[in-house]
Amino acid sequence: MTEKLFPYFIAVIVLSIIGEAWYSYRTDKGLYDKKDTWTSIGFGLLGVVTRLVTKGLSLSLWFVLYKLSPFKIETTVLTIVILFLLNEFVYYWFHRISHEVRFFWATHVNHHSSMKMNFSTAARTPFMNAVYHTLFWIPLPLLGFHPADILAVEVFSFFFAFLQHTTIVPKLGFLEWFMNTPSHHRVHHATNTQYLDKNYGNVLIIFDRLFGTFEEEKEKPVFGLTKNVEDRSFINIIFHEWKDIVVNGYRKQPKND
Repeated sequence: MTEKLFPYFIAVIVLSIIGEAWYSYRTDKGLYDKKDTWTSIGFGLLGVVTRLVTKGLSLSLWFVLYKLSPFKIETTVLTIVILFLLNEFVYYWFHRISHEVRFFWATHVNHHSSMKMNFSTAARTPFMNAVYHTLFWIPLPLLGFHPADILAVEVFSFFFAFLQHTTIVPKLGFLEWFMNTPSHHRVHHATNTQYLDKNYGNVLIIFDRLFGTFEEEKEKPVFGLTKNVEDRSFINIIFHEWKDIVVNGYRKQPKND
């Protein structure tokens, strides 16, 4: 099922980027920068290749753990809802750790390196995430959830997260209370002091509210890093944080630096 829907997801992603870029051009909004966009697309293509290589290994590991688990959870509407909530919980901590632990931030910083917030920014996925991402999801197959169900929920969540990367969608009323809307995700990508390290949720914002990392969008967000990368070459964006670790040592990670 997931494989059949994947081409449609890709089509929506491509058309969304083209449509938003066209809107930006027609309205002179300046939402896109040519070099920045191609850098994001480059990250996206590299990420696809990496995931094609690693996803098979991930699924193999999940299947092994699923078979070892004494539990086998039947696929029903209720269990998919429970799996979705558990996936959100795991993602929240995976994302939060990716900001708060410098080793993980050295990879995740790629996603925050753009000074634009548009649909192409969503493609700027840290390709090295695929190497360790699977480890955070180990509890789910051990609890007895089928790997195919885990993958389906992940794909849905990934697609939803793509739609958050835009400045043209306003606040969405009552949905702001429990969903991670574009407004909430703009806060996450912003460098304004009050917005740093906030709104880690994926589809839902409830865990940010529970764990004290929620911040509402009030002041206009300024996107990028608190100290933006001067050398905007593709290779430097990938490795600049690792280079800093080598040169200056593994110190505590500054806020969104």
